[in-house]
Amino acid sequence: MKYFSTILSLMILNLLTVFSLLYLGNASRDIEKKNSELVHEIELLNEQIKINEIEYALYSNYTYLKKLQKIYFNADNLNMFENNRISFFEINNNIEDIYKVGTRQ
Repeated sequence: MKYFSTILSLMILNLLTVFSLLYLGNASRDIEKKNSELVHEIELLNEQIKINEIEYALYSNYTYLKKLQKIYFNADNLNMFENNRISFFEINNNIEDIYKVGTRQ
């Protein structure tokens, strides 16, 4: 009788460990799926950031801005913006002609 109770208790213990391992395996699989989705979203965001950096480099390029100006503005107004650059000394001399532009948050 003592062998029967020992074998029965070990079989029950083995079944409990099998079921607990199946539960933990299922839970870890769900976590793995969520992690893979997050990795995919992070990769997409990184690609968008790289694209935005390239677009920013293009937009800050003066020749690219001149091409856009030719596309969107009339030929009469092309030279309107060229002589509007001022130096630091001109700012100090003509401080009343400068308007400050900002954003509110």
